[in-house]
Parts: sequence; C-alpha cells; structure tokens
Amino acid sequence: MTPTYVLVHGMCGNSGNWTHLQREMSLRGHRTLAVDLPGRGTGFTAAYHDQDIAALTNESSPAGDVSGQDWIDHVVQIVRSVREHGPVILVGHSLGGLTVTGVANQISDFLHRIVYVSAQCPVRMSPVEYMGQPEWAASALFPAGAPLMMGNPTERDFMRTNWRGANRATLGALADALGLSERQVIVWLNGFEPDEAWMAKPSFDFRAEKDTWGRVPHTYIRLTEDKSIPLAAQDLYIKDADALTPENPFDVHSVTSGHSTFLFQPEEVADVLISCQQA
Repeated sequence: MTPTYVLVHGMCGNSGNWTHLQREMSLRGHRTLAVDLPGRGTGFTAAYHDQDIAALTNESSPAGDVSGQDWIDHVVQIVRSVREHGPVILVGHSLGGLTVTGVANQISDFLHRIVYVSAQCPVRMSPVEYMGQPEWAASALFPAGAPLMMGNPTERDFMRTNWRGANRATLGALADALGLSERQVIVWLNGFEPDEAWMAKPSFDFRAEKDTWGRVPHTYIRLTEDKSIPLAAQDLYIKDADALTPENPFDVHSVTSGHSTFLFQPEEVADVLISCQQA
C-alpha cells in the first residue's frame, strides 16, 4: 500500500515550512501531510503585524497553555486517521523530533517508520539537559536569535521572538545559523510565528522508550553543515538511541545541508525519505 509521510515542523514553524519538500515528493508520486502543532498555523496578532512593540511585549499567548502532551495527542489523532489508508512514515525536523518521539512512545504499532531530520531525540536526559551538553555549545541559533527575544519565558510560560524586528546584522546571523541566503531567510522569517511553548516545562520532558519507540524502525538524516543543531549534537542523539536499542539501531544518512537549507533544496532529503518506504 502507498505510505503517507506525516511531516512535523520545528520551533516557531508551521505546516508551510514543508512546501518545497511536499512539492518535490508530489512530483515523484508520493503522498504527504504536513501538520500544524497546537498553537501553530493561527497567523499573527495585529501587534506583531504592525510591530507595535509595547502591545507585543505585554499581550498574552495561546502558546502559554500548550503542553507537550497536546502536541502528541494532536499528531496521534492524525496518524490514526491516516493509517486507515496505508502505512505511515512520521517525519520530524529540529524541535519536531520531540513530538515524533512522543507519538512513537504512544502508538508504535501505527508507524511504519519514524524519521528525524537533524531533530531532537532525547533518550537519557531531558530535552533541555541535552541542549546544555558540550555537543550543543557550538550552536549559532541561540546567539543569533537572542536580540529578538521578548520577556522572560520562565515567567510567561511561553517564548516570544520578534522575528520581524531583525536588523541587517541579525538577519545575517540567522541566515548563517539556518544555512540560508539573506533572501531566503527573509522569506523564512515572514512565515515564522513569534510564540512558542516553553520547552523547560516538565510536560515536554518525553524521551525514547525502549519497549515502544524502540520497536519502530527509525532513520536519522544528519545535516552535515548544520550550525543550529551541530553535527556533534546530532551524533549524540544517534549514539544514545543506539545504546538504548542496539538490536534496532538508527539507519543513518548524511545530507550536505544547513539546518533549513534542505527545506528550500529538498532533493537529497526526498531521496532518503522515499528509500524509507522500502526499508
């Protein structure tokens, strides 16, 4: 039967992030479905659109009420529905790996394969603890985005980033961190949503479980030029997962791409995804 690729976006993203990859997959005759996680795909407030900084600083956000289980439940429902029409290959990019992991823990029997594209895959530590490891120290994303952060996320229970407030220097730093040209990063940031759930909350601490996640065939696509999730951090996730399930190790592929480059130039990642249905 024909599989469906269910695609889970990363931080501050939405289903629109996958447009180029979905087009490439469709041209090759494959079926995909990109999801909007809870709190995503809702558009922007007037304050963000108008760059009313005073209002933007003080307004609340639906992201403050979103939990990790909300993300999992949403994708579980989608996978259950799609599974009626054939095998499901669940794909997560970047922060989307957390949701992929949680879904595989919960409904492993519904998944033909799970795929991580330079994505977080916590095993022996919480997601935040992994990000504090030396392998993450070289990440250029956090320094690049720091000037755009608004407020204290630990006090607000959500993270707000004013992407449209980026000056030329910040745009350049973000382009470098994401592996994009300046023109591409402007397009990218215009699609980013400013608010994200706060990952440090306990509800987002879900890790790969041997008896559930560990039964699902899993693939990791290493992005070798990634400056947001450094290659050493990607390899740490692979190493820890393989130690958890040595009888079912990651099927590892390497693609020459920055963190978001492949979303504009998707051919190589599409090649790997298509090979997953045969594995």
